[in-house]
Amino acid sequence: MKYVNLSRLIGRIARSNLQELPLPYRLTFAVTNRCQARCSMCNIWQKPVDNELTVAEIDQLFTKANRFSWINLTGGELFQRSDLPDIFSSVIYRSRDLYLLNFPTNGIQTDEIVTAVDWILHKTRLPRLIVSVSIDGPPELHDRIRCVPGCWEQAIATFRSLRNRRSSRFSVYLGHTIQSANLGYFDECVTACKKVLPEITLDDFHVNLAHFSGHYYDNADRDALPDRTGAAHALAGISAQRTRKKLDPVSFMEQRYQRHAQSYLRTGIAPLGCQAAGASCFIDPTGIVYPCSVFDAPIGSLREHDLDLYELWRSTGQRQIRGKIIQGACPGCWTPCEAYQTILANLIRGKHTS
Repeated sequence: MKYVNLSRLIGRIARSNLQELPLPYRLTFAVTNRCQARCSMCNIWQKPVDNELTVAEIDQLFTKANRFSWINLTGGELFQRSDLPDIFSSVIYRSRDLYLLNFPTNGIQTDEIVTAVDWILHKTRLPRLIVSVSIDGPPELHDRIRCVPGCWEQAIATFRSLRNRRSSRFSVYLGHTIQSANLGYFDECVTACKKVLPEITLDDFHVNLAHFSGHYYDNADRDALPDRTGAAHALAGISAQRTRKKLDPVSFMEQRYQRHAQSYLRTGIAPLGCQAAGASCFIDPTGIVYPCSVFDAPIGSLREHDLDLYELWRSTGQRQIRGKIIQGACPGCWTPCEAYQTILANLIRGKHTS
């Protein structure tokens, strides 16, 4: 299973360098808006939490759309759904081509998170699992950004427990989102983490940029985006200190993402032709399909298409939205949710884009 699914993922990545893909191989699925944090960079926690896709609907979704190679589950905070174990089960067992599953967490619900990871590693044959635990700064700043006293300590406890489970199948990182509230505090963040986790290095951090999104973060009213010049300077400093590990795909993606992020911050333009609504898509908690987490251009509702994503993918709406993205008529962003498959689709210079 591992090598078969890896070869399929590699084949789809290679094909995306040469032509448009008939179906997406990567999915970002926000399973809930529920979150016990009240983060300063987003309003997800204020959005409605009713009308989420049920476990039965999610199972139907992945029974029909079962060819994803890479699935990113997100929220809100995933572990605020009490039925999350059943969701993991549907996603993993129904997705016959699945090679990589990843998800972020605020780390507050340590016991539930560790139990879920143990179940995936010991009870399933999933080839690769990656978890990122959010750390926005040193303790006081992190808790202030998240509006949860003790959140930093709980996140560190979760990371420590998960780090003890690392293997060739499982990796865990500290996720750091550069935003206006923590710009310039990354070094202090690393120092604080090293005091309680002396063995960690800069390579244990996954770094990304805050973005505005109308349909996902719903944060246009917040001063969340960092100063572009300051953020570019911070990323340059982080990149210079990273270990350049040969033949490590995670290290490769992190380095490429940060290098292109500096260009994005300087110009305000996405540095590569985006793969949203082509190689990838985004599904919100109610089953509305979007090209990505930023472009507020719904492709359609899964509930109106019998939970059949592939039927929806063959629609005129999908083709029109993909055409707009190819032409650059979208907000333009550089979030890892969209940047990673875009980087992978631009490994060959002069790739076909229509």
